[in-house]
Amino acid sequence: MLSLAQAAKTAGKSKPTLLRAIKSGKLSASRTASGAYEIDPAELARVFPFAGDMAGTMTQSVPGNGAETYPAISPGEAQALHRVIVEQAETIRDLRTRLDSEVEERRRLLALLTGPKLPWWRRWLRG
Repeated sequence: MLSLAQAAKTAGKSKPTLLRAIKSGKLSASRTASGAYEIDPAELARVFPFAGDMAGTMTQSVPGNGAETYPAISPGEAQALHRVIVEQAETIRDLRTRLDSEVEERRRLLALLTGPKLPWWRRWLRG
């Protein structure tokens, strides 16, 4: 936990700015027995991203050619993910087919309901 002064220094903001954020509810903080504020570093980073050396040089942590790196997922995980993707594609195909058939059924029923109106005796004689 950080004190108000430490949090202000870490975030690169002034103490009054942090106090306003706490009072408005934007930043959550707890109070110590002495009444001083304690701020969780993660909460501070959520509201005020840390003001580090942003203008510094970026370095690449992974070799550019991919040499000596481990795969992000194992082959078994890749196969399992592929199966999930295939199952989802089949589900989507099935749902589209059902939707198309329901649309056709709805059109057929609408045509029956809005078709030519016959007098009741002709409908009765047809039936």
